[in-house]
Amino acid sequence: MHVDGTIEGSINSDGEVSIGEQGSVEGEIKAQRVMISGHFSGDIEAERLEIVSSGEVVGTVTVDQLVVESGARFNGTSKIRGQEPPRQLSHDKKEKAKSKPEQAEASKASA
Repeated sequence: MHVDGTIEGSINSDGEVSIGEQGSVEGEIKAQRVMISGHFSGDIEAERLEIVSSGEVVGTVTVDQLVVESGARFNGTSKIRGQEPPRQLSHDKKEKAKSKPEQAEASKASA
């Protein structure tokens, strides 16, 4: 399905959905592959989402593959299926304080 006009609502497709440069969709898209050259606002669930340089996506996307070309605009949240959650970095001051004395002792020992 190719959209060059304006749609408000849901689009469900077993194939590809593309929004042309003049197209605008507000709502929800569920499809195998989605290509955005125009404007989309809402939720996307797809195997592959590609936002080309003229495209803009505002909302939440859940995909297997996400491609955002240089110049494209994406403002929202994304969930990439099939990947482990990212590791959490520790910003605990106690851990930093512990590592500094150890580094100081190592410097003294090598001197």
